[in-house]
Formats: sequence, C-alpha cells, structure tokens
Amino acid sequence: MAAQSSDNVAQSAFVCQLCDLKKVESKCEDCDIFLCSPCKVKIHPRIKSSEKHRIRSVKDIWKSQYHDNEPWYHGKMKREEAETLLQKHNNMGNGTFLVRESDLKSGRFVLGFLVDGEPKHIQINKMDDLGKFKYYSTITGRETIFDNLNEAVRWLNTQTIHGIPIKLTKPVPKEIS
Repeated sequence: MAAQSSDNVAQSAFVCQLCDLKKVESKCEDCDIFLCSPCKVKIHPRIKSSEKHRIRSVKDIWKSQYHDNEPWYHGKMKREEAETLLQKHNNMGNGTFLVRESDLKSGRFVLGFLVDGEPKHIQINKMDDLGKFKYYSTITGRETIFDNLNEAVRWLNTQTIHGIPIKLTKPVPKEIS
C-alpha cells in the first residue's frame, strides 16, 4: 500500500463540523471546530467576533502532532538506541532528556531522561478523542490528558515518579545522519 502524504491524511482524517464535507483545511482554535474552505469563507465569518478568532491550517496542526521540529524529539527509535544516546551525553548531567516514538507500538511515545547517569523511561500514549489526538502518561492513566506532546513533557517535568523528581534540563542534541 502506498504511503499517503501527511497533507492528504490530515485533510481526510476530519470532516467539516459545519457541513460534513470531508475535505477539511482549517481549524478555528477559538470555536474548536474543523472547517472546509467554503465554510471558512462563507459561514464562519457570521459567528460573532469571528474576525478575532485564530484559524490554523490543518497542515500545520498535523505537523505539530508529531513534533518533528522540537529539539527534544528524536522520532522513531529503539529503547537501546535511546539509552546509548542518553549515556553518550551523560556529561550534560541529570535531567538530560529526549522524546522518541516507540519502535514497538505505534502511537506510543517515551520520555527518556538521565538520573545519576542512568537512563529512565516514562511512556506517553496517544489516543484519538473524537478526531483530535490527545496524550496521557502511563503513570497517571487517563486522569491527566494533554492536547499535545509539549504539554505532556512540561507536566512530567513537574512530577515525582517512583520517588524520582523529574527536572528536565537540556534536550539531547539530534544526531545528523
């Protein structure tokens, strides 16, 4: 099966919440609705105060879901590779961290960080919540749900896990291939 471009997947994953058209191109962050191009131009402007609303391209939303541009995000990686990379940067000290996508389970991410030179790991799962991706840590279950991976990483930075206070300091640099 041929891989779809992320743009096509993003457009087909959602339907316009005003007319049910399947070619969504935008999302109004203030209304929290997905819009097709005709509704964005003709219907959404009729909503009170809509001229002040923040409308984002679905392409941008799709890119932000995978956090490719974050300095701490290393993409799909095996646990052993992550541990090697963390230990290689042991000189950066406690709290040196990275986030990777699990190579074993799609939709699962792992926060890896150093404590006294030893790598520790916390899983972050991705779930579909009515067409929107949400994230939660396996240490809290679904009681604490985040809109994006950035929020999950920030929140985990404030927690004590198994008696270990997590203070993320510096992301492990991405290696240039």
